[in-house]
Amino acid sequence: MSAKKLMTLPLRDARGRFLQKSLPPVVLGTVELPVESPPVLFGENYHTAQIYSKGFEFAFASHLKEVWTQACTFVYCKDFLHDAVWAHLNKKPWSIYGFKYTPGTDPDLDMDHCAMFFRNTVFQGKPSEFHDLRIACQEFLNLCEVGMGLEPTQIYQVEHAEGPCWLVVGDKGWQLAPPQLGLYTLLLRVGLAHQLGDSCADTLKRGREGKIKFDDGSTGYAGNRDGNYIKTAWKGVSAILQHGTKIWHPEIQNNYPVGLKEKLSFHDDVGPVSYSQEIPKKFMPFWYRKEVWK
Repeated sequence: MSAKKLMTLPLRDARGRFLQKSLPPVVLGTVELPVESPPVLFGENYHTAQIYSKGFEFAFASHLKEVWTQACTFVYCKDFLHDAVWAHLNKKPWSIYGFKYTPGTDPDLDMDHCAMFFRNTVFQGKPSEFHDLRIACQEFLNLCEVGMGLEPTQIYQVEHAEGPCWLVVGDKGWQLAPPQLGLYTLLLRVGLAHQLGDSCADTLKRGREGKIKFDDGSTGYAGNRDGNYIKTAWKGVSAILQHGTKIWHPEIQNNYPVGLKEKLSFHDDVGPVSYSQEIPKKFMPFWYRKEVWK
């Protein structure tokens, strides 16, 4: 595999870490993306039981020896990602619906960033159609992040044999708690329909109104249920967008406690929709303090 030279990015050091604590306001329609991309290394993928059969997929990326390395198999369902974080933090293997993450065997997750690969094999042979969405998607994420007090996500175009792919490097705060991580992946897909110059609220409104559809519009296509997810999870989405990481325990381990896996269906019950429905409230009351949840 050939890899491009790792460049020093604006506002980051050579490892990709942020050099500044804050950024100037984002100006609509002026997002600039680096021409070069960091070196990457992909791993093998395997079958998992999911409700989707095609569409947009995620895989965590670890930063190992200056190379962004695939840390888990690509998945359509974003809930597998918080499963992997739980396993990494608690140093216990996780296996569900064919998905596996084993600390010490699989690459360690990067706790300095929320970093992942993002691809869609439907676009194989027509990568420009996928990559043309990159600038608007980054603008949408950055607009949301300004309001949340998070550092801006950067998106890089990388090469993958099975279809066009991005490396998405965001603030580590995005993975501080499962509902926040779920929202990040949800916003990443919604951002594909963002129109340059629109506000974050404009794009979310279009999603809630069911105006965001991909490919043939089928529910088996990962991304086409996201508008409904936003609508159903709107109470939680609004709280997270308003309060950011202040909702959660400041120590990440306390948001992925080892015992939570046995107390509820961790895979299904701690995403943004479940958070909005207060399913984890009994076991995670800190997430529902009156100053952040009304």
